[in-house]
Amino acid sequence: MKICLIAGSHRKNSQSLKVGKFLAEILKSKGIEVTLFDLGGNPLPLWEPSMWEKDSEIKKFWLEYSVGLGSADAYVFLSPEYAGMASPALKNFFLYLSGSDISHKPGLIITVSSGMGGSYPNAELRMSSYKNTRIVYLPDHVIVRHVESVLNAENPENKDDEYIRSRLIYTLNVLVEYAKAFATVRQSGVIDIKTYPFGL
Repeated sequence: MKICLIAGSHRKNSQSLKVGKFLAEILKSKGIEVTLFDLGGNPLPLWEPSMWEKDSEIKKFWLEYSVGLGSADAYVFLSPEYAGMASPALKNFFLYLSGSDISHKPGLIITVSSGMGGSYPNAELRMSSYKNTRIVYLPDHVIVRHVESVLNAENPENKDDEYIRSRLIYTLNVLVEYAKAFATVRQSGVIDIKTYPFGL
């Protein structure tokens, strides 16, 4: 099994990336192959309509950039909350995706906040990022609040740290089981992206 994580912060060495690295180690310990895209350390250019043209330069760039993305069985999207919104880097990332990249695969949303926020990016991604990508979000999501004070050491440093680690592990376990189940859906032959490439 392969799971792809996308750290959606604009910042290099971001807190979103820190959480992503924590998750990656947990998944690797389960024998799962992991790909981690860091949109802060390796940003995408602003999406433009020439992506729809087969031989455009931006299309060629994306095909090189996204190696390994489509072969994953499930996805984890990590977003900071910027002014009550999902990060522009992550929203831009979704514009690059076509219906065949991540369609009918489970996705887990994890948001991070330096304070008590973090709920709005989850709502925004659920509302607007699924239509043409056909990603299927888990009912569960995780908000890592006060992110600077957790996941900093090998072992939990306080009760909040202990709780969020436990919650993240639980939700990853759920994601893995969804990934197994959705493989059966994709293999069933009922999905027809060619005839119905766009959501309604």
